[in-house]
Amino acid sequence: MHLYHKAAAILSLAFLAGSYAAWAASPVATAAVNARKANYKEIGGAFKTINDELKSGAPDMNSVRPLARDIATRSALQLKYFPKGSGPESGLKTRAKAAIWSDNAAFVKLQNDMVSASKALNAAAESGNGSALASARTTLGGLCKSCHDRFREAD
Repeated sequence: MHLYHKAAAILSLAFLAGSYAAWAASPVATAAVNARKANYKEIGGAFKTINDELKSGAPDMNSVRPLARDIATRSALQLKYFPKGSGPESGLKTRAKAAIWSDNAAFVKLQNDMVSASKALNAAAESGNGSALASARTTLGGLCKSCHDRFREAD
């Protein structure tokens, strides 16, 4: 029984240490991490729906247009959700790699490229041109993958 209590105490301390790290994170870092996760989740959901529409062979542009507009709007906000101190060192659960801040110029370039590609996706959706939409989707998807490969921890 004595060994059981020691194991329980060790597990409790480990849990508290992890909880303390998240609790000790600055409010700015906490807000930034939560906002970027939520924003990327919305971007990903909208992108998936657009992708599904394109795969159908006859995308419903009335469904696609607001999603493309939302992606363009959200991508323009994304950089502000990466303040210094909101990476792995914050103790918060984040898949953002430290390289975002150590190689910030490359990260900012990819984020700005995402904004441009999102605007192109939105313009293609507004035009109603399915092949332009497919091309813009492929470009944006490639940029997302490139950034994830370089600056985001795997699942």
